[in-house]
Amino acid sequence: MNPRWQATVWYRVADGQSVDVIHDLEELEDLHDYVEAGPHFDTVEKIDVIRVNHVDGATLTVGQAKTL
Repeated sequence: MNPRWQATVWYRVADGQSVDVIHDLEELEDLHDYVEAGPHFDTVEKIDVIRVNHVDGATLTVGQAKTL
């Protein structure tokens, strides 16, 4: 697998603490399956998603992308 995205899901645990779980994703839609398979979704505090492995477009702007 060559992931394009990395998602970090933070879950609430005992005593006001949280635990983070990192998922490498090929497609954003795959995140749904990980969240559904994990602890109850009401324990999710937040989810951060970042783009990884984008060496060709690491500095691409929205304006530049419109001309592609």
